[in-house]
Amino acid sequence: MKYIILLGAFQALVVFSIFVINHKKTTADKILSWFLMCVFIHLGSAFLLHVLFPNAEIHKQFYTFISLIYAPLFWTYAAQLSGRYQHIKKKFRFLFLPALMAAVVYFSIAGYVIAHDGATPPVIILYNKTVGYASLISSIVYGILLLVESPHIPFFWQSERKLIRFMGIVSLIMSLFSAGLMINNMLPYSSRLILDSHLWGRIVTYICLLSVCLAIGRVKVLSLIYTDTQVPILETAREVLATVIDEPVPFTEMEEVETPEAAMPEPPSQHRKLLLSPDLQSAIARDIKRWMEEKELYKDPELTLDKLAATMETSRHHLSETLNQYLGQSFYQFINEYRIREVVRLIDEHRENKVTPNILSLAFEAGFHSKSSFNQYFKKVTGSTPSAYLKSTNTVVRFTNISINNA
Repeated sequence: MKYIILLGAFQALVVFSIFVINHKKTTADKILSWFLMCVFIHLGSAFLLHVLFPNAEIHKQFYTFISLIYAPLFWTYAAQLSGRYQHIKKKFRFLFLPALMAAVVYFSIAGYVIAHDGATPPVIILYNKTVGYASLISSIVYGILLLVESPHIPFFWQSERKLIRFMGIVSLIMSLFSAGLMINNMLPYSSRLILDSHLWGRIVTYICLLSVCLAIGRVKVLSLIYTDTQVPILETAREVLATVIDEPVPFTEMEEVETPEAAMPEPPSQHRKLLLSPDLQSAIARDIKRWMEEKELYKDPELTLDKLAATMETSRHHLSETLNQYLGQSFYQFINEYRIREVVRLIDEHRENKVTPNILSLAFEAGFHSKSSFNQYFKKVTGSTPSAYLKSTNTVVRFTNISINNA
């Protein structure tokens, strides 16, 4: 038992050290860091209790309040990635009120036990039942919410989406096992299974926490490989991990993707009758630029020509003619150039703050939802790969396509 606890605590500490060494500052990383720290404190304190007081009964009868933190942290992580709840983001702190109230009672009981030479107060029975049922309900509710939310995570976060689904499944497994133990204890003695409910409940909990820590470590390593980030403790394992885990393609390699014909600009035709005069095309081009720069519409990953036309309340055909004939670009070439400029700006901003950015995160923030198209357009627009630009000391980019500045 204590070796399972020690292994889980050690694994949580190792994965947490990767977050610390890599100096990641994203909100999602901070949430996972808090989870790993909670697991380490939870399992570390349990291990110390087993070592220092191997025959004591208190650690078998005293539930920890930390179990009420895990599920809300999972959900906060999923909500951060999906981006669907930014308007109520500050209210997420209320999800941790049950854990805070349980913590107050927990430390009060702990103080009583220490002051009375190990004697437990009568309130500990009510505390254990309340925390047990609250953890059960929390695991069921948040487990279902995680599985429902996972499809809304952008495909850009493929590994993170799998992690969230795994978290949801683990939460449901823990809750179903706990419910089974509770039901077994309610049965007549002659009908119930003879087993130590506290022992088996803790074994399953510790194994689940260990599994989640391993899954988080996998996702973090994938992120480091994708962005070609140099971390000393991963250098010897990088080549092995790259072939074993999902075979990720680093940003340093330019993916050869055929550009759809629909994405190519329509060549000007001498026989094609233009609907707009050059002056009107110029006016529409300036209007498009204004919408891009003031409203930042390019950050919408679902932006299409029809959607842009509806937003600007203008004709789709007029927009298409202006882009293809006046600016000499297709709609997606035009939009993706703005997105690349935004990624470059964010990279420069992180470099000035001496923070190593997650390129995947920046690309998603700028409006991309495909790694291959991001790679393709970054190379085409800037003349270098994302990781090469990140490592360079050059902060001045000579964009290959400058037509949007000429409108």
